[in-house]
Amino acid sequence: MRQLFLALVFFGISSLAQAANAVSNTDPYNALIWNRENAAAGNGQIDQSEWFEWWYYKVVVPNSDQSFYFVYGVVNPWDIQGDIQGDIQGAAPANAASRAYVGFGDFSAKIIGEEKFSPRDFNAAYDRTSIQIGQNAATDRELQGAIVDARAKVAAKWNLTMEREWSFNAMGWGMSHDWVSNIFWYPAQASAMMSGWVEIVQEGQTPRRIELDRAPAYQDRNWGQSFPKWWTWLVSNHFKNSPGTVLAAGGGRPKIFNHVELISSVIVGLRHEGVEYTFRPNDGDKVKADINFGTWEVSAENREGQKIVISAHAPKSEFMNLPFMTPQGQWFYDYETLKGNIHVLLYKKKGWIAPKWELVADLETDDGGIEYGSPESFDSIFLQKISLF
Repeated sequence: MRQLFLALVFFGISSLAQAANAVSNTDPYNALIWNRENAAAGNGQIDQSEWFEWWYYKVVVPNSDQSFYFVYGVVNPWDIQGDIQGDIQGAAPANAASRAYVGFGDFSAKIIGEEKFSPRDFNAAYDRTSIQIGQNAATDRELQGAIVDARAKVAAKWNLTMEREWSFNAMGWGMSHDWVSNIFWYPAQASAMMSGWVEIVQEGQTPRRIELDRAPAYQDRNWGQSFPKWWTWLVSNHFKNSPGTVLAAGGGRPKIFNHVELISSVIVGLRHEGVEYTFRPNDGDKVKADINFGTWEVSAENREGQKIVISAHAPKSEFMNLPFMTPQGQWFYDYETLKGNIHVLLYKKKGWIAPKWELVADLETDDGGIEYGSPESFDSIFLQKISLF
């Protein structure tokens, strides 16, 4: 496995120039990924492999207990059976997991709403961030939605704008090679500001309208063919007494070529006082993690002589379960809070003969996003412990 890892690193370094040349003035990873090569070639072919893709947005309302997420996604976008088979319009997808969807979550009220659509109702652009699902739309600068979830007895409507501050290329060279992983993660707006309004109508409750004025926000992308054995995520751009500081950390146990499990890994990015610090295992950086659910401990050292130590925790009661049916029709449970505590220590190495770690920053937030995804139940995972080195 070690030899395989080193080979991947070597291949990635040799292809950095090629990947850089492929980047246009747009952000290609914040646009549609599915079937891109066929579309660019104009060959009329459609990729019909199992696939998922989504755009996820979150916001934390300062000086309150309120936080929200919004998601626009699609599973098996090719599965518009009526078109593919030449049947009548409106024919059901061939795979029961196939769908487009728009979701919403209110963490303080513990509300999750989702409206499902046919894959034929999904449209997205390859050259820019532009998603349309029914009457719901999102870009990297604005998002509008109006959904009704009869099962959850909730309706939500929103009209929001975003100002991007920082993007983090979490996977580095690996993001441009689709064989590297079965799932990809890209914090396209690891730090952003969100303004506008959200309206929530819950059965038996007084309708609520929440106004946002440049509230700390975030937007990322996920896409791929299947889900990993597990994943984890730690983010915040609202640290106490440290405006402009942003943390984005995530990882798990993915597969190479969508079949062989890679070693578990976590990637860490931090922007502090205008400087970007990166810790990527695929670049040869050392990352350790110890996850005892409810508590996350991550430490990493990079080749630049920098070290980061992250401690994050939240009580079980703060998490919501965001269930997701994978393209294979299996349930994957995403346990998430946007109001967790995250403590970050940043160091730099001083000296050559007897080097010591000098503290650069001591950072803390109570507005941290903390997440763990697994096929297992919530009660089960809180009894487990995962360590990776």
